[in-house]
Amino acid sequence: MPNGYGSVLNNCAPSRMRGSERLPDDQAEIAFSEPFLMYLDELTADDRESVVTEVVALRDNPVLKHPLSNKSATDRLAGLNTVEVLNKRHRIVYATGTERGVGLIEVICAGPRTGNAVYDVANALVRSGQLTVEEATRVWDALALLEILAEAAGLDGWDYRPPPADAHLVRALVQLGLLPEQLASVVSRAEADAAVRDGYDESGRPDPSAALAAVLRAARSRSDYGDATDVLERRTRDRCGAEMPRARATCIRRIGHPGPHRAST
Repeated sequence: MPNGYGSVLNNCAPSRMRGSERLPDDQAEIAFSEPFLMYLDELTADDRESVVTEVVALRDNPVLKHPLSNKSATDRLAGLNTVEVLNKRHRIVYATGTERGVGLIEVICAGPRTGNAVYDVANALVRSGQLTVEEATRVWDALALLEILAEAAGLDGWDYRPPPADAHLVRALVQLGLLPEQLASVVSRAEADAAVRDGYDESGRPDPSAALAAVLRAARSRSDYGDATDVLERRTRDRCGAEMPRARATCIRRIGHPGPHRAST
């Protein structure tokens, strides 16, 4: 059998989950295959959001009640699972497990429940070896591609620490009076650029409130958040640091976060 989707589907698979087992700390790296992204792209915006929300919720009940098995010698479905979505009109095929102590949910494909069509697709993808680590897309990247706000999928879009802006931009934010140093040191390059560009009042004087608002707009998250200072202060807290098996990176969300690990913004 060719090397399959990550290592979940081959002989070097991580520990698979059964029955009532839970993911470590109810956290997991969630990865989407390219076929699953193509499936999402064909849905309406509301249905797309609904399906992604159901996938994110698997962190709390990863095994469910629909484990698959090999019905013939050519099947490669053993160890996989399904979840029904869109009022049970469609089903998703996925794999869950742990690797080096980190939870992993890998979404393989999805489609209408008619017949065994989705299982046939899953079998074909696994047997062909087309599901590779390089083709996997983390849930956070998928949200941006599909233009779904993290909060709409049941996630905290603020709960991460992005790569910080260059030192000269941090100095500029402080010297211009746009942000205090503690907050300026945790904004990203894009957020710093937005603050420098838009952080002024109508007379052209530096306005910290306007700078904070510009940072939040650049963060591409919900616009009704009440305390912008709190958003940035969260980034000063200790990081999760879990080694994500598929991303080959450490989680940049705060320690003890719920749900999906995150490798980057």
